[in-house]
This record gives sequence, C-alpha cells and structure tokens, in this order.
Amino acid sequence: MAKAKKTEATEDLFAEIREEPKEEVKKTPKAKATPKVEEPKSTVKKYQKPESKFSGKDMIPCKSVTSGGLSFIGNSGTKYRWENYGIVEYVAYEDLRREAQSANPTNYLFYPRFVVVDPVFVEEFPKLEEFYSKFYSEAGDFEEILKLPEAQMKEAIEKLPKGCKECIKGIVATQIDDGTLDSVAKIKALDNVFGTNMLLMLANN
Repeated sequence: MAKAKKTEATEDLFAEIREEPKEEVKKTPKAKATPKVEEPKSTVKKYQKPESKFSGKDMIPCKSVTSGGLSFIGNSGTKYRWENYGIVEYVAYEDLRREAQSANPTNYLFYPRFVVVDPVFVEEFPKLEEFYSKFYSEAGDFEEILKLPEAQMKEAIEKLPKGCKECIKGIVATQIDDGTLDSVAKIKALDNVFGTNMLLMLANN
C-alpha cells in the first residue's frame, strides 16, 4: 500500500510540472475614430458675365480707320459702308458682338478696319478694351500722330497694329499729294518706319 501511495504522489508531482502556464492575451485597445473635419465651403463666386446693356438691334457708332472706302457685311447679312477714313457709321450690336468675340486677329475690329467709339460697348469686351488701350485714344485721329516730333511719331507708329499702320500710310500719301505734309525730314522718318519711298511723291509734286 505504501508503494502505491508513493506512485500516486509522484504522478501528481509530474502532472503539475507538465501543466504549461497559460499565456496572458493582451487586448489591443481599439483605435479611436478620427472625427471628420468638414472643409470650409468656398466663398469664391464663379465669374458671371454681366448682362449686356444693348439689345441685338441697337446701333453702335463706329469710325473707319481705313484709308478710302470700306465695306463690312455683318453676320445678320446687313451691309455697312464707310466712304472714307474718319467717317462714322452705325453698326447693329448683334453684328459688332460677333466681331468682338472673335479670336481672329485679322477681323474688322482687331485688324482694325474700324473702331467702336461707344465706350460702354468697349467695356463689355475686355479683350477689345485691352486692345484699344494699347493704341487708340479717345480722339482716335491718326493725323495727330503725324504732328508729333519725329522720334515720338516713329515710336507711336511702331506700337500700332498692322491695320492702323496701313491706314497711316494711306493718310501720309494723301497729305503729301495735297501738300498738307511737306516736311522732308518727317517723310524720310516715315519711309524708314514703313520701308517705303514716299519722298519721291514730294519730289514729283
């Protein structure tokens, strides 16, 4: 009997040794949800072109800056005619608007062949307003450029768009022919700018 007790005690001892310790499982704390941050709504308003102060049939004064006669057929099919440089005729808003919106640099307004003398219309079209600000004064008389001293005259002409330069050449030819322009020094300066030989016209008069 003693031997049996000893065996039972020994087995109990080995049973305790064989029992593996339980590992403690650490729980990972749940990550806190990041609160959503609402982006501030933009306060910048989209550009909206202001409504025109004109209706399609309104007639807008336009001045020819083309030497000699000038004809223009609007998108509406209406034909407009200027008899000479400096003449003011009226063009329908619907026909002018199409020219002002065109990206073609050779069209009637951006060449230019005539200029709009209504400042309200010009303000409606930023590209046209910017274009005019580079060369066109309120007086709009290119004859005034020819009255400037030679250096200033050349500088002013060189800034002009191609259509205006062509117009001034025509004006110069007319003034030489009728005797209004007879300064040899000024005509030489103009020949230098335009690459012409208009001084011969003066010699032949």
